[in-house]
Amino acid sequence: MTLVVYTARMGYKADQDWLDITLQGNERRIEQRPQEPMGHRTIGYVFAPSPDILYPYLSARKFNRETDELWAKYVEDYTAEMRRSYRHYRPDWDLLLSWPRAVLLCMCTNPQRCHRTVLGGILAKLGASFEGEIN
Repeated sequence: MTLVVYTARMGYKADQDWLDITLQGNERRIEQRPQEPMGHRTIGYVFAPSPDILYPYLSARKFNRETDELWAKYVEDYTAEMRRSYRHYRPDWDLLLSWPRAVLLCMCTNPQRCHRTVLGGILAKLGASFEGEIN
């Protein structure tokens, strides 16, 4: 069975198919219950962008300095991080790819300028079917 991937803004919650791929959301879950196994959702941490690439990009966005060049650099850096993540956390990638469906969640309002869409494209290259944004 092929993984079918959608993306959505944080707040979408339906059954068990959502996956928070934000750094902040996953850190909070781990911090709140460090002794408790978190189930499949903590694998979202391995798909989150690092603070090194995320915070400068968000700062530029906040101060209206976001450019096409900056976005292209962010995509390049995030893709490189995901290549490393794939090598280091292969069981988590394989687990996600084994699901029938996943909705990748992030806080960004524009899915076209969000790592959730970039990750959807990466997963498609690994055999998933990427269907885009869902409400």
